[in-house]
Amino acid sequence: MIRRFNRTGRVSIPSGRATVALRRLEQNGRAVSSAAATGAPGAAWCFDLKLDLARYRFPPSARVRVEAWRGTALQRWDWGRVGAPSEPAERHRVLTDVPETSQFRVSVIAADDSGRLLGLADKLRPRLPVESLLPLVPADLGGEVWRLDYGQGDDIVELKVNRDLPDFDQTVRTDPAFRGLVMPQVLRSVLERGLLVDREDPEEPEGRWSSWFDLARSILPDRAPPSVSPDAQDDEIAQADRWIEDVVAAFSAGRVKALDGYREAWSKK
Repeated sequence: MIRRFNRTGRVSIPSGRATVALRRLEQNGRAVSSAAATGAPGAAWCFDLKLDLARYRFPPSARVRVEAWRGTALQRWDWGRVGAPSEPAERHRVLTDVPETSQFRVSVIAADDSGRLLGLADKLRPRLPVESLLPLVPADLGGEVWRLDYGQGDDIVELKVNRDLPDFDQTVRTDPAFRGLVMPQVLRSVLERGLLVDREDPEEPEGRWSSWFDLARSILPDRAPPSVSPDAQDDEIAQADRWIEDVVAAFSAGRVKALDGYREAWSKK
């Protein structure tokens, strides 16, 4: 039976008191490759949790639980007691049932049988290695080559690539035709989602899209991302549209060279 927690009077624990970072486990002294980290056999992601509950007056006997989830996938760890934390060994902190793009939460639960939730740090987005801003995931996509998966809530966006594409990881990262045709549209779609759909404030450091806005700033450093208010008028939306197009244009010219890649691919036919 699934226990339902009584959340009455719970304490909200800010993300600064509970931070999660992911890293690839090393195998035989070497880090797991990018291909392995995106679903190949032998992939292994481990998480590290920094948890500071000293400022809260939780009973020392209260239990601490850590969970990771994405969609319907869920994995759970017992973290001991508030007064006696018990961090699982590294080999037991490996993500086996959930992807590295999962969100985390930390729950502090009363030690009695009430199941009362005393404190919660929710929707914790783990820090990923730099190259994993857009994790690559092999998927059955039928006739599609790629698709963006935004998940739910604060999930990290994934780039799903058709698993029938030969050497999909190498293709996505190095093939000029794929990068020239796909990556500008990926950037455009993500920025449109962040600015025009979710209407996230680009100055929010803990926002879901903050890393993508930072990327956009590095591409177009002389123009800050515009804010789009919930009741934005047409001119405000048009301004955001222009900024997105300018970021993508600069990205294509300076980083991906989309047109050159496309020409190179067709010249070989």
